[in-house]
Amino acid sequence: MADNRRKTLLQDFKSFYEEGTLASLERIDRIYTQDIEFRDPLHTLLGILAVKSYIRNLYTSSTSVEFEYTDEEVGENRATITWFMRFSNRALAGGKPVTVRGITQIRFTDRIYYHEDFYDLGAMIYQHVPVLGRIIRYINSRIGR
Repeated sequence: MADNRRKTLLQDFKSFYEEGTLASLERIDRIYTQDIEFRDPLHTLLGILAVKSYIRNLYTSSTSVEFEYTDEEVGENRATITWFMRFSNRALAGGKPVTVRGITQIRFTDRIYYHEDFYDLGAMIYQHVPVLGRIIRYINSRIGR
């Protein structure tokens, strides 16, 4: 893939998630292949329709979702991107913003055909659930001694 096309694809990818709106879903077909494999600690999604549904649900169930990209390493047909995601969801942390650090690995030809996110699921969800969050924070404090 030519450097120019690679840069454009990566910029489109990052812009898509930075915007974080349902309106941006219209552009997803230009970023991902129809048979995209999308993985994160909670899901393995196969196909563009499953990814669209997941992203639609993410944006409708959260009051805000923002990404800040901090670094990227780009190879011929792959990239690794580090980021912070800030989101608010009424069901977690009393609706207060939660920040999670993560890494995305993508593989691509003319579009992305493989996307995998790595992040701490405890920091994202479990620590912010009432009762369970207190237990996890207690365990973390005991382990850290």
